[in-house]
Amino acid sequence: MSRRGSRSPWMLLATVLSASPGLASDTTNVGSSDRYPLPAVRESRYRNRIATELGGGWQTFVGDLHSHPRGHSEMGGVSLDYTPQIRRDEVLLSAFRHGYDFFGTSNHTTFWPSYDEDDPVGQVSLEQDANGQPEMLTLAGVESHLGSDPEHHFNSFNRRIRFNSNSLWNWHHEILNHYSTDPLQSTHVQLNHPNEDVFFALPTEPDRRRNVRDAVELAEYNDRYFELLRRGFRVAPASNTDSHATTRAQLGEPFTFQHPNGAWVLPYIDEPGVPREKIHGRDTAQGRTGIVLPPGEWFDYGNFLRALRNRWVYRTALPPASGFFMVNGRTMGSEFSLTPAERRLDFTVWGTTKDGTGGGNNWTKLRVWSPFQPGTPIKEFTYTDPSLIDLKQVFSLTPYESIYVITLNQQWENAEVTLAPIWVQNPVAKPTISFEYPVNPRQTVPVIFVNGGGDTVELQRARTGTDFNGWQTVGTVSNFFIPLDPAVLPTTSQWRVVDPHQPEVVSNAITLTVSNGIEVKQPHLPTPPADGVNVRLSWSNPTPVAVDYYASRDNGATWTKLAESVSPTTFADWNFYTGGWGGSNVTLKVVDRADPGHFGVTLPFFVSSEVQLKIPATSGNATINAIAAYTVTDSDLGSCWWTSNGNEQSVYIDLGQVHLVKRMEVLFGNWNPPSWYMGISLNGYQWGMQDSGSLSYVPHQTLVKDYTDRSGGGLTARYIRFYAAGTFSGITSHSRICDIRLYR
Repeated sequence: MSRRGSRSPWMLLATVLSASPGLASDTTNVGSSDRYPLPAVRESRYRNRIATELGGGWQTFVGDLHSHPRGHSEMGGVSLDYTPQIRRDEVLLSAFRHGYDFFGTSNHTTFWPSYDEDDPVGQVSLEQDANGQPEMLTLAGVESHLGSDPEHHFNSFNRRIRFNSNSLWNWHHEILNHYSTDPLQSTHVQLNHPNEDVFFALPTEPDRRRNVRDAVELAEYNDRYFELLRRGFRVAPASNTDSHATTRAQLGEPFTFQHPNGAWVLPYIDEPGVPREKIHGRDTAQGRTGIVLPPGEWFDYGNFLRALRNRWVYRTALPPASGFFMVNGRTMGSEFSLTPAERRLDFTVWGTTKDGTGGGNNWTKLRVWSPFQPGTPIKEFTYTDPSLIDLKQVFSLTPYESIYVITLNQQWENAEVTLAPIWVQNPVAKPTISFEYPVNPRQTVPVIFVNGGGDTVELQRARTGTDFNGWQTVGTVSNFFIPLDPAVLPTTSQWRVVDPHQPEVVSNAITLTVSNGIEVKQPHLPTPPADGVNVRLSWSNPTPVAVDYYASRDNGATWTKLAESVSPTTFADWNFYTGGWGGSNVTLKVVDRADPGHFGVTLPFFVSSEVQLKIPATSGNATINAIAAYTVTDSDLGSCWWTSNGNEQSVYIDLGQVHLVKRMEVLFGNWNPPSWYMGISLNGYQWGMQDSGSLSYVPHQTLVKDYTDRSGGGLTARYIRFYAAGTFSGITSHSRICDIRLYR
């Protein structure tokens, strides 16, 4: 760390640029009327404190590392009469007055080497800030050219590389000749405006690759940035103007557009040292490159170079907006190997806008990207608070990717901040699972083996071969040998694990079969059943068994016996009444009364806390018997039962439990009977008539009966029969009953 009073001995002292002597061949020949007026005093700086809980906060600084005080000497292969140029002391003074914290100048590709020779390298401070730090640093660099395409440019700073060749090997060689592990003695390379070809590539030899990769620190951000990361470059994103000394005629449209009165539509031209938004009138007309320095780190040339080497860098489309993040105690820009116990990345991301007041400067989105799947973010957060200026987001990811890039967006023109990535050298594999034995006797304990994945996974299961197709989470587990409780295993089930931080990361699915269990069919539950309805369970077994019925609300830790069937059979249905089980995940179990180790279970299903007031009737089909023409049990609102030739009809309803029936509604179809009566029973054998009446003919009429005035406030019943008989002469040959609704 370099502190005030102990600056590096090779640094230049602070100078006043306006008093500096002109450099060799350094003139200004760009028309003053086209140039943006120089502010009288330094404008607002965009220095922020971010992550203030970390030792007082990291400091942010924004600037430009790609500008050209001279312009092109030819355009389209045609030599110009003169080369536009602006004195570098004017450029630097302009950058200072416009609030840049740092500013880099260079030639344009390989032109004018003599101009580069007398270009100063070092630190320039016209003023100091409140902490005694320089208000602006200057960096002089060289822009060089690589490849046959004239647009393959790169900048080098500190130890400058003058290069013009098609040879990648020679490019690597020159970088290595100027490279040092000490950032103060090394070259620092920035890839300028990478184009569609992305000609840049790294060496294949490990030592050369490592050092070239270390020296190439920045890439100007565009849609080729992810491609550079995929090619192995360890580049942080930069955003610069690439402004040249130029003329209005050279710039062309829209700088040559005029109003009817002859005034220029754009009064001033782009020039180095002047932010693009000053010319184009949009805050996001051109972004900035930003760096961050740790708490207590001095803002000087040496520490600036260290920040580049550490990739403590971001690019921002809106100068006041800045961001920073840490992962497991490491800063953005870090490259590291995971420790054996490190199977989770804990991110903390900060974003701030120093002079933001909420007028569009609020944060709206945070996204995490992998360059290897650029179309869809790995993680995304959306913010709607219009006053969210200081952002802090904490989240975790499993390190499946080798590179993570974070972007932050603001409401104003969707302005974006792109933060330097992190590079993980040994990412973990995505999870896969297996059984040692996919078929197990009920008495054994099946074990799932998990390979890959993070520090925890969500274990999920689904029942196969039934109407139930969804996956349900059994629990979150942190070990990778997962024993399954045979007491809660259905005969056939599927299993998988899901990453709790990235639900889209799902393992393969594997099937488990319990070889000696009772086959239980999962209840059909299109929606979560309410508290107070019947859920039908069906089971089967190759040989006849008598069974007991159990339910659990804690995934099988404890069971409650609810019913029994003492007559052996190979299959049966049973109605589970959900009353009192609301708000629970319920598992049902059918147990062989002669062998408690022989059983079958359902998957857990959720019972809603909503109380169902309508008493359900179980479903079934009409049957002919000696008592009535048709005796039915039904809960299908779309079906109707009917008399035939005046015969008596008995609609039989099993309520599943004893209920206090307070109200009855009978819905008839096109035709209704002339008379009816209703009986109730507690055991299905002994019946008592409770109500009767006669009806006139009205299509689609409803019979409504209120029993709250009865002793006890209603009718106490488990079973109900509604009888209807007769037809209306001349109206129809039968009558219909379409639904019976009973309320408690």
